Amino acid sequence: MDEQALRYGEAKLMEPIYRMFKVIEQEDVLKAQTLMAVTMQYIVEHYSGKNLQPADVQQILRAVLLKEEDGRYYAMYAFNEIQVKAANWLTLLAVDRPITLELLSSMADQLAERLQGRDYIQLTAEEVVALLEEVVAPVDDVVLQRLKLNKARYLAELKTFLVH
Repeated sequence: MDEQALRYGEAKLMEPIYRMFKVIEQEDVLKAQTLMAVTMQYIVEHYSGKNLQPADVQQILRAVLLKEEDGRYYAMYAFNEIQVKAANWLTLLAVDRPITLELLSSMADQLAERLQGRDYIQLTAEEVVALLEEVVAPVDDVVLQRLKLNKARYLAELKTFLVH
């Protein structure tokens, strides 16, 4: 594997940690820095010489964030992570459809509204995908069918950080 591909893979692997930092930093810079340090220290101590996978990163973040303020930081992170994933999925699913960026943004906003007030510690991947299907259904049937075709993949992605 060439160096550029290796660096891309490393950067992709670290994206969730960076997103966690940015979400918490908006509220408390010191807490964000501390949680970043704890996360990185855990990785160094437990994964040195091992092949760290994206699911490992998500599980580490979940474990670190659940211990802080009764999971409040985990809820912030999970909410953001769901939004990022859903926006990426919708963009790919609608790439050749007559759906504007404004409509994609509106669907993402609707999903965010439906996720408000949820218990992210107990939230399931199935619930998230069902909410996304509800948002997509009135907009475009082709995108909805594509979402259903990719459902197993999206559930697997969500289950890397949503336990249930």
